[in-house]
Amino acid sequence: MDLSNENIVHVKKGDLEYLQFRELLKYSDRLVHCYSLKPLMFSDQNINAPENYKKICGVLGIDDSKIIKSAQKHTDVVKDIKEYTNEKFEFVDGFITKEKSIPLVTKYADCTPIILYDKSQNVIGNVHSGWRGTLQKISQKAVNLMVKEYNSNLNDIIVCIGPCIKQCHFQVEEDFIDKFKKEFGNVEKYYKIGEVVEGKQKYYFDTTSLIIDYLTENGIKRENIFDSKICSVCHSDMMFSYRAEREKADRNMNIVMLK
Repeated sequence: MDLSNENIVHVKKGDLEYLQFRELLKYSDRLVHCYSLKPLMFSDQNINAPENYKKICGVLGIDDSKIIKSAQKHTDVVKDIKEYTNEKFEFVDGFITKEKSIPLVTKYADCTPIILYDKSQNVIGNVHSGWRGTLQKISQKAVNLMVKEYNSNLNDIIVCIGPCIKQCHFQVEEDFIDKFKKEFGNVEKYYKIGEVVEGKQKYYFDTTSLIIDYLTENGIKRENIFDSKICSVCHSDMMFSYRAEREKADRNMNIVMLK
């Protein structure tokens, strides 16, 4: 199956398959990026992960020995990377950098991958936004850090939202809705009422639309936001999904680097 659409290109090179954003490919002289697909596995626990990094980085022209990544504990912490380091960022879920040849990596099995690119100041960001990160507005905090550290203009920032669990499969309960009401106010437009299971009302929540709305409300131009429109659960045959596979799920890799 080809996952290409108006925003995404599904690339197949030999036995490797990955996704790229059409909008970011316009700047291929400045940056390289991709979202990996099965069968490549990138969880820290997987013994094949180092070799898989070598494989996909080799195709992309990236030095896999310079990768910056973190343990991803669903925080709202975004780190500005000034130089390569082998530090294990345990409580970091996003990175930004203006430095060239430093690949920023985040990993996924349903959470929302977000690549940021300031086309004027030539600054990139890579953000892991699970529902906790979305609740804490981690993508907005990454944007704010780009503005603070590199004088980014909101009009110049491109936002690319990768494959993640979409509303069709993101079933939640009342306590989840309450958390988002507390942070965002009226969130009725972001959920559909589902069935009642064992006396508990179920809802289907749209985190992607919420992310898009709070970014635009805070100054990002809507025409600069590009959604992959791909649900990781619907396509769990091609990408890892915790909701579909549970403990069997490994991790997809999202990578971006300035040339």
